[in-house]
Amino acid sequence: MFSTSLRWIFIVCVLIDNMKFDEFKEKYIILQKKHSLPNFDEMNSAFDIGKLKRDSGNLIRDIRRTMVEKIVYYLKLSELILNPSQASSIFMVLLKEVTTEDKKIVDSIISSFVDLELKAHKLDISSTEKDESDLIIKLFNSWNEKKQDLVSIIEILERNWKQAKNPLKKNKDYFN
Repeated sequence: MFSTSLRWIFIVCVLIDNMKFDEFKEKYIILQKKHSLPNFDEMNSAFDIGKLKRDSGNLIRDIRRTMVEKIVYYLKLSELILNPSQASSIFMVLLKEVTTEDKKIVDSIISSFVDLELKAHKLDISSTEKDESDLIIKLFNSWNEKKQDLVSIIEILERNWKQAKNPLKKNKDYFN
């Protein structure tokens, strides 16, 4: 009997969550039409806007802030690659073989993303719905332009990790 009750509670929670998602999507589509925003599925795929938990009463601002969070996350990763003074020792291993060409890719990302972050800070102080929608479009376009560069950064770190793992395995014998 107890497990049946839990199943019903779970089913009700899932249904409520789905209703919220559908309502959110409907509200987004209204904003999309009004401001020529990117397609919902593309936005959700890139920025997980469907998981938005905020409800400040200003949906377009909440969407923009969610997008900026992702941009800032990768901006911080890029900054860490160029200035690893605060990096952990394991991350330093990943940065050991970063080339000049690798740094050019990182510089390109930082240039684009810093500009977007500054615009977002300005909108946090004062904005209109049009300002928010304009930045959403810029964020989306910049993300799509820099996505392959971001993949390249991760591949650089993976490459460096693979190179570093071999010496770590050899040194492991010393401690055994």
